[in-house]
Amino acid sequence: MKQRNRRPPREVWQQTRERIWQRDQGRCQGPYCQEQAIGSLPLKQAHIDHIVELSSGGRHGDENLRTLCRGCHTLRASPAHRGMISGALREGVIPADWRSLVWEG
Repeated sequence: MKQRNRRPPREVWQQTRERIWQRDQGRCQGPYCQEQAIGSLPLKQAHIDHIVELSSGGRHGDENLRTLCRGCHTLRASPAHRGMISGALREGVIPADWRSLVWEG
């Protein structure tokens, strides 16, 4: 049976979040924000995303982590992100025609 790769303890994860956010200069690394000159994203609002998902063998190492805004994170093509869609729609984070904006990577 495959052991699930769990998130590190809270204090370790908080340090990791801050380190990745600083490395990415507080900027979303998603495709929609990269296309625009969007300013810094506050650490509290930043999503730290696993490039290769844990369920696909990804790890918590810095090379597998990036900063995303909520919109880019929600629109990333991933079954693990489906739970974020309804809240993001309700709160106006993503548009009603969001399906055409889903991205891989």
